[in-house]
Amino acid sequence: MNCSHECLICLGSNKDGVLRLKTAEYMLEELFPGIHWGRILTTIPEGTDFPALYMNRAARLYTAMSPEALQDCLKDIERRNGRTPDDKQRGIVALDIDLLTYDGRILRPKDWDKHYVQQALEAL
Repeated sequence: MNCSHECLICLGSNKDGVLRLKTAEYMLEELFPGIHWGRILTTIPEGTDFPALYMNRAARLYTAMSPEALQDCLKDIERRNGRTPDDKQRGIVALDIDLLTYDGRILRPKDWDKHYVQQALEAL
């Protein structure tokens, strides 16, 4: 059994973006030593009418967690960084962390094709 699964994640924030991404970086480095970070990029919003610019960043990590356990972990980090269920309706994204791939399998095809995700992956 493979205990080291390669995963790609993408983080985004349109509220105190650099602070939120750096806080998430610290939390993720505690959980996943050796995580590799891409540059933080400023990107325009996609698929929303809210004009706030986003800060985005991709990372590659290795884990023994299942995709479901990793997803739960990422959602917990979002909540601990101020994400609330009603924020999206108000156009606020305190912190969003998407698990894009797990062992090379694309888990979020719609997100994978977004321009900001491709930009973040290129900066990885």
